[in-house]
Amino acid sequence: MANPLVKIVVPIAGILAAQVGSRAARSGWGAVFGEDAPTVKANRASKKDTAARRKQAKKDGLSKAEIDEIRDPMDEQPVWKVMLWTLISGVMLQGFKQLAQQYAKKGTERVVSRRPRANRG
Repeated sequence: MANPLVKIVVPIAGILAAQVGSRAARSGWGAVFGEDAPTVKANRASKKDTAARRKQAKKDGLSKAEIDEIRDPMDEQPVWKVMLWTLISGVMLQGFKQLAQQYAKKGTERVVSRRPRANRG
């Protein structure tokens, strides 16, 4: 990887492949299961929403037992779904990223490499 252009293109291809792959994985998860994928961002949003519901319940004057019944739906997800998402988001996306980097390297080297002069003899 001596060419500077190759050094620039390969990481960019990896980043783009990771972004596109994660979007595809999240939308595929939504299509299959009809719910948001258990990402870190979705987990934080769920915890924030649960805290807001508990706060509103406290303002509405509900009893302590009723407030304790308000649970985070992300905490009740089956373990197999979390494991499946880990497999999809970790292994598959890393594979997509590596493939994109490999083909970006080959393609860029092919485009940038110096071609021999035409045989005029």
